[in-house]
Amino acid sequence: MTIKGVYTALVTPFTQDGQVDWKAFDRLLDMQVKAGIDGIVISGTTGESPTLTVDEKVSLFRRARAYLPASVQVMAGTGGNCTKQSIELSKLAQDAGANSLLIVTPPYNKPTLAGLKAHYEAIGQSVKIPLCLYHVPGRTAQKLSPEDLATLCDIPQVTAVKEASADLFLFSKALIHSKANYLSGDDFTYLPSLALGGQGVISVVTNVFPKAFVELTKSFWSGDTKRALALHNTLLPLIEGLFLEANPSPAKDLLAHMGIIQNTLRLPLVSVLPSTHEKFLKTFGETRNQLVELGAFE
Repeated sequence: MTIKGVYTALVTPFTQDGQVDWKAFDRLLDMQVKAGIDGIVISGTTGESPTLTVDEKVSLFRRARAYLPASVQVMAGTGGNCTKQSIELSKLAQDAGANSLLIVTPPYNKPTLAGLKAHYEAIGQSVKIPLCLYHVPGRTAQKLSPEDLATLCDIPQVTAVKEASADLFLFSKALIHSKANYLSGDDFTYLPSLALGGQGVISVVTNVFPKAFVELTKSFWSGDTKRALALHNTLLPLIEGLFLEANPSPAKDLLAHMGIIQNTLRLPLVSVLPSTHEKFLKTFGETRNQLVELGAFE
């Protein structure tokens, strides 16, 4: 399976009492399908994976795969800082129907390259579906070199990388030397990453405006770079706003404003400040209107 295109790092909706909101989850999935998204990531950073139980994660994987058409891929976030536990969850995700696995470089442990290689090899050998390596130094406190990433991409099961360092030089150099597809893990670098040879994105903003990145991708790959740039410029203020506070608090605030989910997070995450909310509403409205004009809003 080739991992490429526009994937949404889906939020996990909760009810007011903190349980998974399955009706809202279905609404989120419907919204993604309607927009023509290529895949979704369940239980990633945006999905509040650290606060989900194993049973909740597996239920989310299973529900997504059963609900979505075959054309939409399901990538399951199963990486962690314990290899044994990551293997166990990866097997459960595969059994639940996941098409691929998102495996973050182990946070907090900060293993050597030899340890990372052994970690990814052990997980890859335990399943029959491909792995997407998740490089996010801002959350794991470990920034790999392009050469390190290329070494890890020599592992046969690692067929893609979610590169979220926001370092386009690293992205470009790693891509040149690696045997894997590279996907932008930072929305604001998506368009330039395509120019460098990137093959897609795992996005936060597509929770709110999924069709916009689908259209940006189509425009770029068809040679209409002017429209792709117009979409990028239109989305940029909202993308910036989505990271004014810890992700996914801003995304959930907007989705609640749209009436799709309830604005509920699990501690230690909390809702955005009222001042941030007010900024969002103005930016959201302006962005939506511009996307309508560009034919990139459902």
